[in-house]
Amino acid sequence: MKKKLTAIFLCVALVAIAIVGASLAYFTDTDNATNTFAVGNVTIKLIEEERDGNGGKKDFTQDKKLYPIVGSAQGEKDALGMPTAKNYVDKMVTIENTGSEKAYIRAYFAIPSALDDGYETFNAGLNVLHFNFGNKVGEDGTVTSTYGVEWNWKHGDKWNYFETTIDGIAYNVYFADYYQAVEAGATTEQLVSGVYLDKSFDMKDGKCYAFGQEVTLDEGWNWNSVSCPVFAVACQAEGFDNATAAMEAAFGAQYNPWGTTASNWQ
Repeated sequence: MKKKLTAIFLCVALVAIAIVGASLAYFTDTDNATNTFAVGNVTIKLIEEERDGNGGKKDFTQDKKLYPIVGSAQGEKDALGMPTAKNYVDKMVTIENTGSEKAYIRAYFAIPSALDDGYETFNAGLNVLHFNFGNKVGEDGTVTSTYGVEWNWKHGDKWNYFETTIDGIAYNVYFADYYQAVEAGATTEQLVSGVYLDKSFDMKDGKCYAFGQEVTLDEGWNWNSVSCPVFAVACQAEGFDNATAAMEAAFGAQYNPWGTTASNWQ
């Protein structure tokens, strides 16, 4: 008996629109695959939300415009635990277990290498495109990060990381395992909360700049089609002690959901 696996694919398309700005649009697609493990019904759903302006949340809306951040995305937070900095683009991503069985969940976040400092040096302050890890708000209003707590982005002192090429563009891929099996009908804490352009970002004469120097883009780069995809996978929890063991058994130790050649696994 085969089990079903649902993989959710989310694209974040960056489109240049002005000297100091870019446009951001998201597209969602769903792909069904069949795992070789035998057990019931394992499916997941990627949930995308943003602030509704009234202290609550609503479904994410398309065609957001992305401008360099004004203020600090790590600074003051509102009642939802979201940054109050201007030009921060909400992207509250959670994953729901919509099946009938407990499931382990892994999520991948891919950033164009040209916009990311990468693993070797990994200085987040040098990223052109930033994303914030997810937040959660306690009963007392305290805001804490899900990084390294609910979502495990590292093994030891190394990032879960590899490099690949998607549609001709080089990407740095970071991935995280949820800390425990997710019960049927339950939803994870936030994976990420949003994205933003570095405050140093600028565009002029058909080129883009950050940190006072030109950003070297891949050959064939097109701001209208370059994306930041998020991909989530799940497999049965039964028989496994943790997400890493389950994922490696289900997909292999170096699984690349985009099916392209990958390198520099960490």
